[in-house]
Amino acid sequence: MLEKYKKNDFSGVLIVISSSIFFAMVPSSAKIALDNGASLLVLLFSRCLIGLILLTPLIFLKNQKVIYSSIIFFKLIFISLVSVSLIAVTYHAIEFLNIALVLMILYLFPLGIALITYLTKEEFFQPIQWFCILFIIFGIGLIIVDGSFEGNIYGFFISILGLLLMIIFIYFSGKLANLTGSAIMNFHINLWSSLLLGFLIFSTDIIFKLPENPKGWLAIFGNGFFYVLSYFLFYEGSKRIGITRTSVLATMEPIFAAIFALILLKQFLNLTETFGFIIIILSIFLFERFRINIKTSNIKI
Repeated sequence: MLEKYKKNDFSGVLIVISSSIFFAMVPSSAKIALDNGASLLVLLFSRCLIGLILLTPLIFLKNQKVIYSSIIFFKLIFISLVSVSLIAVTYHAIEFLNIALVLMILYLFPLGIALITYLTKEEFFQPIQWFCILFIIFGIGLIIVDGSFEGNIYGFFISILGLLLMIIFIYFSGKLANLTGSAIMNFHINLWSSLLLGFLIFSTDIIFKLPENPKGWLAIFGNGFFYVLSYFLFYEGSKRIGITRTSVLATMEPIFAAIFALILLKQFLNLTETFGFIIIILSIFLFERFRINIKTSNIKI
């Protein structure tokens, strides 16, 4: 049993790290698409449509159940609405702020999930974990005081809205993925999101602009491909090592995203931003690490 546990543990870690790498490519590809003429609505719709196209053959080849009870069905629609709103807010935020900073704010989500589980008495925290919360707030304060958001307060508040949506999405989608499986849940998210965005495109006067060149089209495809692949792997990994450890490893995504943004977009963090960024990432990691220790210390093998 111990050998099987270690095998699942190792494979789960690799899957989640792969998910983090793929997800880190999403915001940079989105930025490239927007910079090359694509409108936000086109980017959103194409991302969901590509995900739907990629997942549909997988669902039918595995002959998986697609229709569920009304309760689960409405939960899937709710998560789909949250998902598409989260995507829209994130892409809108990177029009005003550095990609790494937007993701840094979004990846405070493990803290939000931890607070929810504490208030609902699903989790118990050690005193040192509350100190980690203070350091996270301190890290955000460093970035704001540095003046990085000067003239971009709007982008900052949009990112905070994205954080709230991220917390709601991860908390509820994790529970749904355990009921339906990650492929089915992602299939429904992309299906309902595509229908909603398609309705907006054909029934409103919202600006609809396609990419102006092959680079923009390649970025559109990459955005959709890496998006669906990263989320699929995220939930597959969480089945093996649990949502808590998955959330810990997911804090690497902003780091990978910063690396890709540096390579592809030449976006750099200054010294103060980097210091605040490191404090936040380390604080989240330690916060989750102590939470894991509480659980694993009670495991008997």
